[in-house]
Amino acid sequence: MSRGDFAAVDPTDRAPWYWYVLIGYPVLSLLGIVSLARLTGGGSVLATGVGSIALLIVVTAAGAVTLPAIWRDVEFVTATTDSWTPDRQLYVGAAVAVPLVFGVLAGLAAGFGIAIAIAIVAFLVSTVTVCLAYLYNRHREIGLLTR
Repeated sequence: MSRGDFAAVDPTDRAPWYWYVLIGYPVLSLLGIVSLARLTGGGSVLATGVGSIALLIVVTAAGAVTLPAIWRDVEFVTATTDSWTPDRQLYVGAAVAVPLVFGVLAGLAAGFGIAIAIAIVAFLVSTVTVCLAYLYNRHREIGLLTR
């Protein structure tokens, strides 16, 4: 390949913020879970100290940023391409509905404290799952690097 075959790159061009969130949140969650496992020594999260629970809450709270990130990326994809129109209500709705359903069911079965813990873990799992599913579908349909 000759030098002229490469596309020009503008160093002042910034990619949208939501792209970094979609890529970075699954990585952050994985690092958070690995750190949590190291803090607990592989034991139960419920049997550990406040630091482990705080780490779980912080990683889960960071997942709230993925919802507007998916929303914005769906707007971008819909405006840019005709080959794929993702359903934003499906992706964002799933990430919100799963913890609500599990939280209500756990609240009815075991009480408020357990319901909060289940809802937090369900939100973490659902946001990571939705983010990875969206990225996979995006990669399959239009390519991951289309920005």
